[in-house]
Amino acid sequence: MKGAAKMKENKTIKIITMITGILTVLLGFYAVVRPMRTFLAIGWILGMLLFVNGIELVILSLSKEKKDIGGCILGVLEGLGGIILLFSGVQRFLTDIMATYLVGASVLIYGIFQIVAGVKKFKDSKGKAILAIVCGVLSIIVSIIAFTHPVLTMFSVGYMIAFAVLMQGINMIVLAVNFGKEGE
Repeated sequence: MKGAAKMKENKTIKIITMITGILTVLLGFYAVVRPMRTFLAIGWILGMLLFVNGIELVILSLSKEKKDIGGCILGVLEGLGGIILLFSGVQRFLTDIMATYLVGASVLIYGIFQIVAGVKKFKDSKGKAILAIVCGVLSIIVSIIAFTHPVLTMFSVGYMIAFAVLMQGINMIVLAVNFGKEGE
């Protein structure tokens, strides 16, 4: 009897995983077709995260034996920030623009660290050092492009998100197809 229940549970998990994988692949295809819209969803996602985290912080701070008023106030402010971000197109747009510049700044910092690491490695391994320095210089060039062409950066990041979502969906479908084959 336990074997039949386990098989039914495995079949249910397999079907749910397959459906989720297919929906994720479809979302990935949508994101490939609409990379700018995909990137511009960052403001929505951040707004939702702030709102939910704010609620969680309020609940946690009030559920303690000794009430944490500071945590509660912070949770309320964080929740309000999330609401503002969700319902203010201007704030969402500014968040998306800032995200673009944060991508550029991250790539710039990475490039600088690569160059520094390459210079330090030069005595040990000239090949690895030159590769690190070249990658660092290329990263700095990419960061300059990100700062001077934010729309291009938005499209590029949108495509990166789209391909990551596609790959996740494909992985889920493969997992569903292969689910339970090891035990048989």
